[in-house]
Amino acid sequence: MVVNLNLFDFVMFILTILIAFGVVRSFKARNMFAVVYSIISLAVFLFADVLIIYYATQGA
Repeated sequence: MVVNLNLFDFVMFILTILIAFGVVRSFKARNMFAVVYSIISLAVFLFADVLIIYYATQGA
């Protein structure tokens, strides 16, 4: 199985980790607007990461 990843994919993974870190910090600060906004952003980035992994392993 050959995994075809490029620099953009790694940047997406790093940004997902940074957004997850932001969610934790927003919970600690009790900023509800930031919590909701970052959770929505995290959901979108996690969905994109799943698609990246799926298509990278399928060879499409």
